[in-house]
Amino acid sequence: MEKPFRSGAGTKECAHDKSAVVRGGVSELRRRLQRHSINRPLSAGKLHNRNFSMSAKTILAALLFVGSSTLTAQAPVSGAFVSTLGVDTAAVERYTRTRDKLEGDILLRYPRVRIIHYVADLAGRRFKGMSLVTRRVDPDPASPPLFSMVTLIGDTAATVEIQRAGRPDSANSGRRTYHSVRIAPAVPSSPPSFAIYEQMLAFGPPTAAESVIVTTISGTAGPNPTISMTRHGRDSVYFNSSFFPGWIERASVDASGRITGIDATMTTVKTLTRRAGDVDLDALAKSWAAVEAARGIAGQMSPPDTVRALIGGANIEVAYSRPFRRGRTIFGNVVPWNQVWRTGANAATQLTTSADLIIGSTVLPAGKYTLWSLPTLTGSKLIINSQTGQWGTDYNVSRDFGRFDLTQTILQKPVEEFTFSIVPQGNLGVLKFSWDDREYSIPFRVK
Repeated sequence: MEKPFRSGAGTKECAHDKSAVVRGGVSELRRRLQRHSINRPLSAGKLHNRNFSMSAKTILAALLFVGSSTLTAQAPVSGAFVSTLGVDTAAVERYTRTRDKLEGDILLRYPRVRIIHYVADLAGRRFKGMSLVTRRVDPDPASPPLFSMVTLIGDTAATVEIQRAGRPDSANSGRRTYHSVRIAPAVPSSPPSFAIYEQMLAFGPPTAAESVIVTTISGTAGPNPTISMTRHGRDSVYFNSSFFPGWIERASVDASGRITGIDATMTTVKTLTRRAGDVDLDALAKSWAAVEAARGIAGQMSPPDTVRALIGGANIEVAYSRPFRRGRTIFGNVVPWNQVWRTGANAATQLTTSADLIIGSTVLPAGKYTLWSLPTLTGSKLIINSQTGQWGTDYNVSRDFGRFDLTQTILQKPVEEFTFSIVPQGNLGVLKFSWDDREYSIPFRVK
């Protein structure tokens, strides 16, 4: 349930400072950002409406962007999203929205606990700009933010200024041009900001007959990615990103246009997100930070690993990433039947052999390959592909070297973390991978 949010006083000061920003342009904006300490640390107990002093916060929230309109008296509303990966909570977002601004915090758990505070300026059914700061929870007061970004959005171009650890990132800062009508700033997080998604829907809701394409302004130089919003039925909208092929997030939307849930199982993130009525983000931030201090950094959701073996004089290596089960049923669910699977996570799993191998009756020449699989209920196959160096979603069937039958074994004890192994047997070997309640294997020999 959304609830009113009281933002406090400071409107007169905001209007005065904004006029100065408009007169002075970007140089005045930079000066005020520095004066009001956008680099000031955020403590876990002072998040969201309390992360900055009132004067600094009101300037950042309402006056940051040149040409934006003054705050209205409209009563703001607030909401929250909770994203889970299996039984684990991966991220929590809390936001407040008025007619003129969208402000929020995203608490992220992986690869380590951190908080993103963002403020987007809204005017005339469009984004005019955004500022954001990423920090650790309870950081050293003298330390700069991990990441900060200020984006000013115009009709045909946006200006992006980025700092990393207090140092300008000149490679990714600069001007982004576009020919699109609909532009939105991107928050660099995984999962993304669903409050931004919700605002995109409010500005340009897709119809049953027509999709809406939004160009996003990110913190990375290069072509601007797009997000296509497509309506599916009365209460569902698909967000399809151009950054990764086939990246689709399915949003459930209520009659007022609010997002009630996001299903990202068609992406490599695999999170499920629900709208939450009230979240104590401050307490959760402290809890996650305490666990991290006691047990160490959680690391990537699917950490990289390499398994190696010397078989018959051949050096054989598999480099891959290891997703966790996290209470989920894997095969037939997380890994669908009858679809090519990346057989790991993140970058494509890579096999390297220093000598020719024989698999069945096929000779596999020495070299580098990527490994994929096709799990089915009646029999699964290992796919060896000659393309290397790609992301795990970029499977090109035309580059297949061959497909080989796998032997399946049902395990009595589920495997929590996806695991590859290479088992030497003299001049022979067995390649295995296991996850949840299944193990797949295939024998080979060195030529």
